[in-house]
Amino acid sequence: MNISKNQIVMLSIGGAALVVSVVLGVLAFNAYSAKSEAAEAVESDSSAVRSLLGAAISPDAASVAAVKKNCDALAGWTEAAISTASAGDRAIATDVNEAAFKQKLVDDAHALSDLPGGVNGKIVRPDFPFGFPDFVTGDKLPEKDKLPQLQRQWSDIRTIVEILAGCGIVEVVRVEPSALAAKQQAQAEAAPKDLKKSKKRRKKDAVEEKPAYTEEKYAIDFRAKPAALVKVLNALATSERFIVVESFDFAREGDMIGKALGEGDKKGAAEQQSSRPRRKRRGAAEAEFGADAAAQDVAAGADNGVVSDPAKEEPFLVRSIVATYDFGLGAKASDAADAGETAAAEGEKEEKEGEE
Repeated sequence: MNISKNQIVMLSIGGAALVVSVVLGVLAFNAYSAKSEAAEAVESDSSAVRSLLGAAISPDAASVAAVKKNCDALAGWTEAAISTASAGDRAIATDVNEAAFKQKLVDDAHALSDLPGGVNGKIVRPDFPFGFPDFVTGDKLPEKDKLPQLQRQWSDIRTIVEILAGCGIVEVVRVEPSALAAKQQAQAEAAPKDLKKSKKRRKKDAVEEKPAYTEEKYAIDFRAKPAALVKVLNALATSERFIVVESFDFAREGDMIGKALGEGDKKGAAEQQSSRPRRKRRGAAEAEFGADAAAQDVAAGADNGVVSDPAKEEPFLVRSIVATYDFGLGAKASDAADAGETAAAEGEKEEKEGEE
C-alpha cells in the first residue's frame, strides 16, 4: 500500500492533536478537582468561622487572654489545694528493720496508754493492743515487705488516738486498721467471673498510672460525753492530716430518765398485767398509773426536782470508720530524718544488748 506524503503529514497532525487533547483533558480534570477541593475547604473554614463567631466566647485577643488567666488561676488553686491536703503526709523510713519497728510500737503503745481518760485515769484499759495485738502485746515480728504500710498505719492510729485524748473522751474501746479490707476482698472474690475477666482486660489495655493518693481505713470505737464528741468531729475535720469520717454512729449505753422513773419495774408490771384476766386490766392500769406518778415524785424529790442531769449522763458509745489520705507530696525531710534516726538508735540499742 502506497502512502503519499500528504497522508503521512495528516496522520502526524492527527496524532499530535490527539496527544494534545488528552493532555488538555487531564489538565482540565485536575483543575476541576482542585477547584472542588478548594470549594469544600472554603465551605468548611466558613462553617468553622460561623461556629466560632456564634460561640459564647468570641475568638479574639481579649478572649484568649481571659482563658489563659482562668487556666493560670485554676492551676494556682489546684497547687494550693494539693499543698494544703498533703501537708500532713507521712514520711516512711526505708532503713528500719522488723525488730526496731516492733520495739517502737511497744514504746509508743505504752505512751498512748498513759494518756488521760476515764478508765482509772487512763484512756484505755490495761494491755490495750491499739489494733496490733501480734506486735504490741504478742511476740510476733512484722513482715519486712509490709513495714512501709505498717509505719503509715501506726502513725495514723497514734495521731487519731492523740486527737481523741486531746478532746477529752472517756475511753478508746477499739482500734482496727484496714477494717474494711477483708470485706472488700470478699466482695471482689464473690464477683462474677465474666466481670473479673472484663476488669482484667481493661487493666491490661489501659496505661498504668500512678494513683493521685493512697487511702487507709480504720474502725474507731470510743466512749465520750456530748461536749467531747463535738470536739472530736471538729478536731478530725481540722487536722493537718487529711482525715475523712466515712461513718459515725453513736448511742447512749444507758437511759438516765428511764432509770429514774423505774423503767424496769414498769416493764415488769406491764408483763404481769398482760397475763391477768380482762376484767382486772382496768384496775391494774389505774394502779400502774399511780405507781408511775409516785415514781416520778420520788425521782424528782431525790434529785431536788432534776430528773435528768447531763453532767451525770452516761457517755455515748461511738462507732466510726475514718479514712486517711496520703498524696505522697507533703512528707517533710525532717520527718524522714527523725524516722531514720529513730531506726538507727533502735538498731544500736539492739546491738549493745546482743553484745551484753
